[in-house]
Amino acid sequence: MARPSTPKLPVNQTLISEVLQRVSNAKVKDEKVAILQEFKSPALTKILLCNFAKVVEFVFPSGKTPYRPTDRPVGIEHQVLFTEHGLLDKFIRKTVNGVIYYGDSGSTAPRIPQVKKENLWIQLLESLHKDEAEILDLVKDKKLHSRYKITKQNVIEAFPELGLQNEE
Repeated sequence: MARPSTPKLPVNQTLISEVLQRVSNAKVKDEKVAILQEFKSPALTKILLCNFAKVVEFVFPSGKTPYRPTDRPVGIEHQVLFTEHGLLDKFIRKTVNGVIYYGDSGSTAPRIPQVKKENLWIQLLESLHKDEAEILDLVKDKKLHSRYKITKQNVIEAFPELGLQNEE
């Protein structure tokens, strides 16, 4: 007997980890691209851009962040990246024409002290479902591919408006 398919939730109720797992499970590139496009949201595109764009980097050292993952089940008393993705600007910097701009201030100087950023980062990870926190920790080091079968080319084809194809 065939296994029943997972019911499809609306985009705003689907965890980014669930979307990425669906993409990872897809067998062919066209299917991966279609799933990405189907679940397009500001949260998903921001996560993918942070992971694949060479000009975007997090202001933290690489390696696993020391935080306590939540043990709450999906949908029960945790935050979701769909609503919390806006906080990522506090933790990134972008290099444009050799000049570093901090996402939280839009200027060449950070607005939030590094120690406070690190505390906010840990609070964010601890407030998210453990799968989404793991995604952010992987994205911080640009290692999303180590958990999910998704490539930069998949993202370029799904979202050409992100401009990833123009990177050197």
